[in-house]
Amino acid sequence: MSYPDEKRAEDGDALVKTLLRRYGEALPPLEGYPLKARRFVAGEMLAQPGEPLQNLCFLVEGCATVYNAMENGRAAMLTEYRGVQTIGELELLMEGPVLTGSIQAGTSGAMLYLPLEPSRERLFHDAAILRYLGREVARKLEHSSRLSAQDRLYPLSARLAAYLLYRQSVPEAEPRLTMPLTRLCELMGTSYRHLLRTLREFCENGYLVRENGGYLIADEEALKRLAGSIRYD
Repeated sequence: MSYPDEKRAEDGDALVKTLLRRYGEALPPLEGYPLKARRFVAGEMLAQPGEPLQNLCFLVEGCATVYNAMENGRAAMLTEYRGVQTIGELELLMEGPVLTGSIQAGTSGAMLYLPLEPSRERLFHDAAILRYLGREVARKLEHSSRLSAQDRLYPLSARLAAYLLYRQSVPEAEPRLTMPLTRLCELMGTSYRHLLRTLREFCENGYLVRENGGYLIADEEALKRLAGSIRYD
């Protein structure tokens, strides 16, 4: 991953130290590596297919969406990144020269990144970091497998209830659901019409209320009963 505008790492070592102090416990041991840091804004592309794999990144603040663009021109939204997340670990471990997925910032945020040259070989001999990256790949595999099964086996109403509860549990998330409904359609794997009908039913049943252009949970217990064991964390 390349960052042509290096001025975006405006705080240099100070930003690196700040982010490590805040999130170091959730990161692998990175002492001695030439870490850099940068901030990003909503809508910015953090990864694109075919882009050279130049950095191993650790998204630590903000939200990003992960999706695949299909040959028919449509995009399938796979998941959202919140909390500490890695970018580029799969391609690094597979020794691929380019990134394979699209990741776009949904909010402003910040990331740490490690240039792979000249650190690539050192990373491959660092057992602690390899264990961390292996756990990240395993976690993402479990997550994607669970979401795929949920999409096939549960109705939209149950999945939407679970997602709304998940969003509410994220510390930095807004209390209202304000994300574009087209994006929510992609995440839920449903049509715009079906999503609107389900949201309308939630409001009619008293689960949600419309407020300032968004949706606010009004009956959390009802959503929990509807969601059952479905998870989006």
